[in-house]
Amino acid sequence: MMKKLITLCVFTLALLFSSQGLNAQSKIEINGAASEKAKELRSVIKFNNTQLEQVYQAYKVYETTYQTINNDLEANKKLYDKINVDLDNRLKEIFNEEQYDTYIAIYRNENQNP
Repeated sequence: MMKKLITLCVFTLALLFSSQGLNAQSKIEINGAASEKAKELRSVIKFNNTQLEQVYQAYKVYETTYQTINNDLEANKKLYDKINVDLDNRLKEIFNEEQYDTYIAIYRNENQNP
């Protein structure tokens, strides 16, 4: 009986640590994607370091939701459209008019995907 209890405890701990690892991996992927997109955007639209941090944070919010729905975008079309509108609105707050117009012209009119 004691052996089974110890085995159960070890198994439970293993599950706990593995789920934390998956969660950490997701955060790393989200942060990496947000950083990459912010840097890509900065290479096309010149903006300062404060704006870079704000753009990174906006993309983190976007990527957090996108990572959960990207396996079935058609079934999640309304949510996908909403996160794109939310991202656009946040970037509009961050950028000046010229920067935002450039963003819309390049990223929304070409491929409709940020």
